[in-house]
Amino acid sequence: MQKKTSASALLISVLLAGCAGGTPDCGDADTLSILDQAIEAEVEKYASQTQRGTPEEFMGILDTYEISNIRTLDYDEAIDSYQCDARVTYTYHDRERSVDFTYRVDTDQAGGEVLVEYQNKMLTPILGYAMGF
Repeated sequence: MQKKTSASALLISVLLAGCAGGTPDCGDADTLSILDQAIEAEVEKYASQTQRGTPEEFMGILDTYEISNIRTLDYDEAIDSYQCDARVTYTYHDRERSVDFTYRVDTDQAGGEVLVEYQNKMLTPILGYAMGF
């Protein structure tokens, strides 16, 4: 059974030690690392539920996905915030799916955490592979 969330985006944050240069941009290694963490968590979550192949095979998605076509849509200098879009491509059992999605990158000025808010649809192919549709 698929759970529906009322939010159209998820928020992930990570504390970066020594992040003195302000908010990282759309293609920065720190930003992409946060998106990687979200993808890894989803793959791990659904690996045991996959209906096509073994959980170990499903975990292979982590070796084949790619985030590409990264673009900065907008930068708000007043709040040091980036609006971005990108494409993520997943491959599982020689079946490739791509999704374009938007995300936003901010820095919590009080705590120094990098905050990445992304569209849930970035993760849709993972669920599709796990449930066999």
